Amino acid sequence: MADLTDPELWLGLGGKVLTAIVLIIVALILVKIANRIIDNFFSYKSKSKTKIRGSEKRNKTLINVLQNAATVIIWFVIIMMVLETFNLPVRTLLAGAGVVGLAVGFGAQSLVKDMITGFFIILENQFDKGDFVRINTSGTPIGEGEVIAFSLRSTKIQGWEGELIVVPNGSISEVINFSRYNAISMLDINLSLDEDLDEVEGILSSYFEERWRDEETLVSMPEVLGLQGIENGEAIMRVMLETEPMEHFGATRRMRKRIKNHLATKGIYISVPKMDIQDFEVNDKAEGE
Repeated sequence: MADLTDPELWLGLGGKVLTAIVLIIVALILVKIANRIIDNFFSYKSKSKTKIRGSEKRNKTLINVLQNAATVIIWFVIIMMVLETFNLPVRTLLAGAGVVGLAVGFGAQSLVKDMITGFFIILENQFDKGDFVRINTSGTPIGEGEVIAFSLRSTKIQGWEGELIVVPNGSISEVINFSRYNAISMLDINLSLDEDLDEVEGILSSYFEERWRDEETLVSMPEVLGLQGIENGEAIMRVMLETEPMEHFGATRRMRKRIKNHLATKGIYISVPKMDIQDFEVNDKAEGE
């Protein structure tokens, strides 16, 4: 048993504690340096002349994953060095951990699957942080919203109502990404059958040529497709809009209002569904008299 009154014991222990503190400080510095190097690398890459659509969001995802991986590796190495400083049998611990890991591995297959799937999501650039996606499992939706965080283990999505959805990457079988390309929206305008449809088409086409840039989210001039159909005594005129990704909902509402106001200046009004109500009881009494 060690003599607690031995000064050399305390000097040796103090030296080991000091070494451990220095190693921890070194770990903190290395983590900051690694994070800075990763940030600078992708910052330099983003400033290059050859930019790819969506590369900025993908860079953010890669930065997050690489910084987390670098942090784990650095701390693992430092912890091993600290254990060796205190003369703990690191190799024995690692060997024992290997045996335990083999036993636990059968129960950790889902974790391995999650991380492998996460790796391929990054490799194939299926989605980035900030994208609006729908995630399915065997055709069944399990999450829809904006990707707010991503790691090799899981994907975090913020839903329409602000709810947080955490999806293990291993359960992702299908990804529908709404943010990768421009959105297409069909805007239907209900008109009276008495209106001259050719005249309406001409009015809309002229209006779009002059004013379509007023809607900043449109990427091209709206196209008047013509008569889509006749329903409930109304003619349905269809207009196709192409907008920036995920901007079609708001753009459609704003364009519908602008079209309605412009047609009104030309004496053309959006048709409102009408219903004829007859009092059959009164009619029956009238016929009886």
